[in-house]
Amino acid sequence: MLSNPARLCLALLTLVALTAIGCKKDNLGAATATTEATTAPTVAATATAAATPAPTATPVMVDPCTLRESLEGQPLTAGLSFELDSEIAWQLCYGGAAAGSSEKYLYKTDDGGVNWTLLSMTTLGNPPPEAGVGELPNGNAAEALFFIDETHGWLGLSSPGENLFRSTDGGVTWDFVYVLGPGVPVTAIDFSDASNGTLTTPDGDWTTSDGGATWTAAP
Repeated sequence: MLSNPARLCLALLTLVALTAIGCKKDNLGAATATTEATTAPTVAATATAAATPAPTATPVMVDPCTLRESLEGQPLTAGLSFELDSEIAWQLCYGGAAAGSSEKYLYKTDDGGVNWTLLSMTTLGNPPPEAGVGELPNGNAAEALFFIDETHGWLGLSSPGENLFRSTDGGVTWDFVYVLGPGVPVTAIDFSDASNGTLTTPDGDWTTSDGGATWTAAP
């Protein structure tokens, strides 16, 4: 049997051992569960639609001579045309013809030929009235068409009568200009600028230096 001192020593040793075991368990149990706050990357779900432009319809060019028929119900035929620039142009269309006259229609476009406006016409001497449409000279087919600008235009015919006309409203109305004798055809009209122009006939040329106010026979 152990003596009292030995028993006391054994008890102390046992107590120390148990205390050590308990501390170890506490240390192990104190393992702090550190949760890392893992933040998922935020994807900017911006619905950025690719800026794809809507397909642009190709403008359809129109032949103005198909916009109506002649008085006899026949298709019109294209005559002289004149382009001032890529957008602005005039087109003459012909219908029927009679002795010394022809059915004519003058159209204008401001958008390169997509849309056309009827400016003036003649229908063999008896044009039915149309609102906003002027009257073209009632002579044979046109031989010359020229516009200095959107306002000032010239028209030459080859009829037995008056053959030189000018417009100051873009082609709606036309006034006879007395320069040539009756029945002298006008075969060409050309202006190098707003003032200087040349009028060509089978009998010779005429020139102007004041925009067509006066003409002088070329030597």
